[in-house]
Amino acid sequence: MESVATHPPNAPDPIAGARRGVVLTSISIGILAPVILAGARWPLWWTDIAPEQTPMTWLQSVVLVVAAVVAALAEVAARVRGIDSHRRWLMVVAGFSLLAVDERFAIHERVRDGVLAPRGISVPFLPWVAPGDFLLLGLAVVGVTMLPMVLRLFQPDPWAMRAVIAGVVIAAVAVGVDSINPASWTVAQERVQQTLEECVELASGLSLLTAVLLRLLSLSHPCESASPRR
Repeated sequence: MESVATHPPNAPDPIAGARRGVVLTSISIGILAPVILAGARWPLWWTDIAPEQTPMTWLQSVVLVVAAVVAALAEVAARVRGIDSHRRWLMVVAGFSLLAVDERFAIHERVRDGVLAPRGISVPFLPWVAPGDFLLLGLAVVGVTMLPMVLRLFQPDPWAMRAVIAGVVIAAVAVGVDSINPASWTVAQERVQQTLEECVELASGLSLLTAVLLRLLSLSHPCESASPRR
């Protein structure tokens, strides 16, 4: 089992300041980025947020790329400490990388709009989902099956564990909202829904980036000791 215990229980956390800085920076970006993007195009506040291939989706892809890089650094730090988590960290790196590519180039949207939706391909037991709009739900199912293995990477660090759980819950909300068929909505309602969805996606990506940053901090600090986990 992996352990994290080096300084006395009543001693201050030597990296508490860095942890707070990571969390506050993440929250600030999640709030300020949508506000700035909406204000910059006011009164067309949704134009840089709601559609695909906008500054918002670019920012989301950057967050995911940075998360992949940080996860790779965490894998190196874990290996140096002799923690047997090589494959799980590489799985996280691959997951973030694939999500970043999809976000930047709108791959699942292109497949949906160009292949699935025109042919009316849908899932019979998901009546609320528009034709072709089930790809993210499929990816979510794959993610849920891999989640227990991923969570084990963050268990030794309560801060990181809270952040990754928050990221997963927020991502589930985003996927659920994305799956709703907007055919009966007005244009104004759809703009609001898509804008909120993109903001939620950004919050999820930032939470997951925060989780891997916090885990890297604890792995890199000399106060953490560990024995291999199998």
